[in-house]
Amino acid sequence: MFELFDLDPRASFKIVGEQIDGAFTFDATDYLFEGKWQQEPIGAADLDVLAGKLSRKLDNTLGLFLSINGFSEDGVRAHSSGRRLMILMDGSDLMAVLEGRIDLIQLLLRKRREASQTGSIYLRIHEIL
Repeated sequence: MFELFDLDPRASFKIVGEQIDGAFTFDATDYLFEGKWQQEPIGAADLDVLAGKLSRKLDNTLGLFLSINGFSEDGVRAHSSGRRLMILMDGSDLMAVLEGRIDLIQLLLRKRREASQTGSIYLRIHEIL
């Protein structure tokens, strides 16, 4: 999907002590990608793992965490304070892109703008469309 939108994707890779699900470049910013498909919403512990990976990268590196079944309110709250390192995407966002209801570029722009302006790292698709 990142290739379809010319985001210069990189497939999964390993570096010492870390597994990275993927990476891409968007609007002169590098992103690490983390994807999970599990029954329960992603909590603070999984978000902490990505935040740790991001903290060891250059300052202009952000993260995109895709969780098909969403995120816990506690996890979102924990990562919506201090320096925001990532934006969050769920299965509804993914379906909206795949169904053509929103362009991936526009989705990323809206999510990043929301995080920059309000601190909210989890803007849901129903708040955009």
